[in-house]
Amino acid sequence: MNEPLISRILKYALYAVFALGVLGTVTLPFMLDTYFNILYDAYYLQAGYRAFISGFMISVAVPSLWIVLEMIKMMRSIPDGPFITRNVRALNRIGILFFTLAAAFLGKCLLYITILTLLCGFLFIGGGLFAFTLAALIRQASVFREENDLTI
Repeated sequence: MNEPLISRILKYALYAVFALGVLGTVTLPFMLDTYFNILYDAYYLQAGYRAFISGFMISVAVPSLWIVLEMIKMMRSIPDGPFITRNVRALNRIGILFFTLAAAFLGKCLLYITILTLLCGFLFIGGGLFAFTLAALIRQASVFREENDLTI
């Protein structure tokens, strides 16, 4: 079965995002050092901010990469049929990861609040709710598919 063009484009885009994410995570300490040396703002002059933001960025990079990896695994199931329990589990993990990211961003607001950080936290809550909703839909579709396969 030929894979649709949009699926191939999305699959390669996910591979590119994952590769750039790994590259960004590996080079993060060097990028942050360059960033802090160029910009001088009140936040950056606070004691411990550099270490905090470095740890925060790495701690949100790992779940973000995990989400992309789960999406890549889900894209591999499209030729066989996407309505399988493996995709339901993947979407449940993605939902948990989104809520983990939301907690990290909203927790960061307790120490260093910015509008963008607050917005990201709420967007990740929405992403988690969306992932759990999609998991429930795919779970129900997989049940219907199994019932349909049994009647044929």
